[in-house]
Amino acid sequence: MYRLFFLLILCPFLYSQDLGKILWGEKPLTSPINFDYILTESKNINYKNLSGSFYINSYPKGIGYDVIRDEKTFKNRKNEDLFLKFPDFKLDLSIQGQNVIVHNKKIIETDDKFWDLSFSDGMAWSKEDHVYVSAPFTLIQKHANCSHNGVLLFVLNSSNEISQSIFQISSETCAYFQFNYVAIFDSFFETNDNDNKFITNTQNKKSIDDLYEKYPSIFRGSFADSDAFKANEVTAYGFFDGEEHFIGPCLTRSGNYPFCDNLLLPAYSLTKTISGSLGIAAYQKKYGSIVDIKINDLVSACSKNKWKDVTIENLSDMATGQYKSLIHYGDEDSLASVNFIFNKLSHEEKVDFSCNNYPKKKKPGTTFVYHTSDTYLIGTSLNNLLSDKKENDFFDDLLVPIFNHHNFSEKIKYIRRTNDIRNQPYTGWGMFLQRDDLIKLNSLFQSPERIKYFSKEFLDEGLQRTEDKGLLAIKQSDIFYNNGFWAARFDKNIFGCKEDLMIPFMSGFGGITVVFLPNSMMYYYFSDNFTFSWYSAVYAAHNIKPLC
Repeated sequence: MYRLFFLLILCPFLYSQDLGKILWGEKPLTSPINFDYILTESKNINYKNLSGSFYINSYPKGIGYDVIRDEKTFKNRKNEDLFLKFPDFKLDLSIQGQNVIVHNKKIIETDDKFWDLSFSDGMAWSKEDHVYVSAPFTLIQKHANCSHNGVLLFVLNSSNEISQSIFQISSETCAYFQFNYVAIFDSFFETNDNDNKFITNTQNKKSIDDLYEKYPSIFRGSFADSDAFKANEVTAYGFFDGEEHFIGPCLTRSGNYPFCDNLLLPAYSLTKTISGSLGIAAYQKKYGSIVDIKINDLVSACSKNKWKDVTIENLSDMATGQYKSLIHYGDEDSLASVNFIFNKLSHEEKVDFSCNNYPKKKKPGTTFVYHTSDTYLIGTSLNNLLSDKKENDFFDDLLVPIFNHHNFSEKIKYIRRTNDIRNQPYTGWGMFLQRDDLIKLNSLFQSPERIKYFSKEFLDEGLQRTEDKGLLAIKQSDIFYNNGFWAARFDKNIFGCKEDLMIPFMSGFGGITVVFLPNSMMYYYFSDNFTFSWYSAVYAAHNIKPLC
């Protein structure tokens, strides 16, 4: 094995003959690939169809990496250990013209110590009787949400013999660990008859420029293209006007990401809403109200007297009355909480922390304090409630069937779990999705059909459709929290409304926001520079269609 040493920087386009020589081992790779080259080359039509299994020798023949940011949260290892070996996998795929269909689009839990994997559909093109294959992949931090997005590239000759393959990472959604990476591997391709028809799961999308042209009254820079954001820190953003989906560019440190539609997006704390809140709402729809059930009647680890008056409703509002600090995120950013999220991997450890770490300070239901551990107890309570039902897992048995019915992606049907026989969903973090999942989720929330699957009262409270507005969570920003949803209050005079306007949204670690707007509109962005700025998008939405 040899190791390549070079600076990972934006490089000029590679000529096709240079790429071919590199992949066939006739020329060394001395710089990363500019992804714009892939977008250009993919215009060369491929007419060849075949299926096969792709895998690699997981030890790279050559590798280069450059760590850009590395903070203490992920420090229980040496950086060089992360890249000595790529996680083992075997990928079934079909090449049908210019479409590369990956058969297993689920999150792949590997045997690797550091990384799990995800692959999605890619593209193919022909050049000099060779078929070039490229597909998106993601290295995912084990037991966590950090997602490092990359591009896989290899070529097949006329005899279906495979070249070496290149794996390159030039972007991520991870606030505390960022790197550039490129490596070459010996590769294998075994043809088979496992052919799938190409079925797209994506809606037609337009660019954010098309949105500005459609609505000239909107100020340019109203979204994650504003000065509040650093462009290279934004993974993805988009706006849905109730009819069409407009998306911004997916920039990387090596050009535009070629698979913007299929980009893996980590949910982080969006999981609290999508699994915890919807889990409660789905359970209540099927089995009746549970919000008033006491936690010490459901979770044996929460047996202390301080839990006797705490209900599921209090957990969903993060208002247990138990905390150490009233500084916003003071408890959540503590070393103890970080250890709970990253290093306590069994249910016994996680539930013990959730039940016993915080002392009682106030009456339940009166004070909001952000604790991911509260949402972990929601998942624990739901699974305990299902112990005498035909289902036994709230996520797989109550939520995944809804995702299946509405054709959500395979990514959103996965959640991180404890590493023991309990296999308890983390509930407060650990989900992944694609941007189309957000559109479908918004459509489900905005549609009367939601009451077929979810408790109307519980969900409507979170979506600010009742008189219950929740608890004031961030006073200086006039932001509330109710049943796992955030909401920002806008003065009625801003938009000429009869009463103050409450805009519900989901929020995720590092700089992730999904806003559910009136008139079936929605805005979202995924970034990793702790930028939380989206009010200009609300004003833009009002210019499209009055919010009241």
